[in-house]
Amino acid sequence: MKSNTESAWPIFLVDDEELLLDSLSMTLLTAGFGNVETFTDGQTVLDRLPDVQCALLLLDLFMPGRVHGEAILERFRSEAPHVPVVMVTGVDETETAVRCMKAGAFDYLIKPVEQVLLLATVHRALAHARLLRQNIHLRDKLLFERLDQPEAFSGIITENRPMQAIFRYMEVIAPTAEPVLITGETGTGKDLTATALHRLSGRGGPFVAVNVAGLDDNMFADTLFGHVKGAFTDARQDRRGMVEQAADGTLFLDEIGDLSLASQIKLLKLIQDHEFLPLGADKPRRSRARIVAATNQDLEAAERKGLFRKDLFYRINTYHVHLPPLRERGRDILLLAEHYLRQACETLKIPSERIDPSLADRLLSHSFPGNVRELRSLIFNTMAQGGLQELEKKMASLVKTPAFHFNAPAPETVPAMLLGADILFPDPLPTMDQTVQKLVQEALRRSGGNQAAAARMLGISRQAMHQRVSQRR
Repeated sequence: MKSNTESAWPIFLVDDEELLLDSLSMTLLTAGFGNVETFTDGQTVLDRLPDVQCALLLLDLFMPGRVHGEAILERFRSEAPHVPVVMVTGVDETETAVRCMKAGAFDYLIKPVEQVLLLATVHRALAHARLLRQNIHLRDKLLFERLDQPEAFSGIITENRPMQAIFRYMEVIAPTAEPVLITGETGTGKDLTATALHRLSGRGGPFVAVNVAGLDDNMFADTLFGHVKGAFTDARQDRRGMVEQAADGTLFLDEIGDLSLASQIKLLKLIQDHEFLPLGADKPRRSRARIVAATNQDLEAAERKGLFRKDLFYRINTYHVHLPPLRERGRDILLLAEHYLRQACETLKIPSERIDPSLADRLLSHSFPGNVRELRSLIFNTMAQGGLQELEKKMASLVKTPAFHFNAPAPETVPAMLLGADILFPDPLPTMDQTVQKLVQEALRRSGGNQAAAARMLGISRQAMHQRVSQRR
């Protein structure tokens, strides 16, 4: 992972001019690139292939000796394609530059190299390499549909395929240091998702969570950045803020959509410059914490209304994880219900009970606007008041006529297969005619009895829909 390996990989500088190597190395080190290795001949670099651990190669095109710069470029493209190569030369020849770019060089710099251009090129090359690695990683995950660290998601109960795809995406983005925005309705598990990201990241620091809803600008600054002794009347000693406490770990900012515009400016500076200023301090301090933000609000809509800064939105939205509502997770409703039912029985010290097909149908038909949090609260409250019978009565009051789920069995009762988002088939399967009739019934329910709308949902003609409705009668 980048946090443990790739972030520590050095930048290689290869040039026969030692003074230039010293100058380039000092520029990179001063700019914060902490690991730079220099070489005065190309063969030493080639000896590190094919298992070279290098973030970027800045390579002199013309060097004395038996190994030419273009030959080194060719070997790296062949044996270490994950390493971007930037050619550096004193000869300003368009033909040479085109030849190197066609051979796979990321860019081409002319000596003497300007510092600003050098740093801009290095940043672009590293970002390109990082994106390439992520794309390869994501492609492999989508191809094989597997998780490298399933234990990181142990706190999230799901068998839903879209959720599994989200987990694979999280494994790809977790090792980077870039911000992540987690969105989803209230109760969908954004805090658990942030915790899983931290576990996957391999970062050495702690996971520090802050709910920023209700914090005015002063409270926000003091909570995140801390203060020094004497900063205000009651500041009798220094206090470390949450940013400093997160150190090399993850800073999770929940309810980011409620942040005031003044506080948004402070957060933007933290993300852009990786620096913060404790209240009353004279010098800014560096931050190495990874920012993960979460909200149940539509930040793009808030930005259009002038309630959320566009520049901050783009900064925190480098990577985006959107959690689906529970009603779109199909059989997960039953998995979670059984899980919380077992927990409630153990907590209340009452005999364990099971969910029958009738109750399962009502659970699957409820929209659960409060999502997983609502489901857990529902089960714990009803079990404390009267056991499973109370849960059945509550669900009967919430769902008068449950949608048909082919008498969906409770988990672990009858073998079942999940199709799409919310259709659960028992074993044995229903007949084709039964299936079509139930689809028609469900389409009519969702369309409020409008046959034309129901026909559009199912992709059939109005005549075919009318015929099916007539058969039901």
